[in-house]
Amino acid sequence: GPILMQQHFYLVGGTTIAIYLGHRHSVDLDWFTGEGFPDTMLLAQNIRDKGIPFTTGQIERGTLHGTISGVRVSFLEYKYPLIKPLINWQESACQLASLEDLASMKLSALIQRGSKKDFVDIYALGLRHFRLRDMLRFYQQKYSVEDMGHVLYGLSYFDDADKERLPKMFWDVDWKIVKKTIRGWVKEVAGHRPFPLNG
Repeated sequence: GPILMQQHFYLVGGTTIAIYLGHRHSVDLDWFTGEGFPDTMLLAQNIRDKGIPFTTGQIERGTLHGTISGVRVSFLEYKYPLIKPLINWQESACQLASLEDLASMKLSALIQRGSKKDFVDIYALGLRHFRLRDMLRFYQQKYSVEDMGHVLYGLSYFDDADKERLPKMFWDVDWKIVKKTIRGWVKEVAGHRPFPLNG
């Protein structure tokens, strides 16, 4: 907790969305920082010096992957701006990305890999917090993108995700309903082009 806050790391990814929503099981920990951390080995050693059993995996400049007691952990330099302030998570003495930032990053992940867990996270965010139109606007704001055609295509392409297992869910979720719901959201948004999105 405190050591990561000192280095301005904040928690992102599916685990963070699950902390907010409680919709699925996720244990991987992805930490981002807008600050540089050129000495990745020093970061790894600082973590171990706090008594945390961190095992180092892949290392590059601004990137550190490893495990803590079998849990995959990543530390990444991430220069895209936060669109909302970080949230202090008192229980773990760390900071979480806002749901607005998480939604935009999840869309980015979805169009890159299109995994079932990404669709499930977008579905959960759409049911509980944001319209798809809002999430697309967050994406535009975070990544300074105008044309959203590639995002809408990614949201409509389920072939790879269809082959994967559904993550362990705490909500009652049917994959066919997830797809049908997201297709409906995309159709609704696509009928209100052009972008950028307003209101």
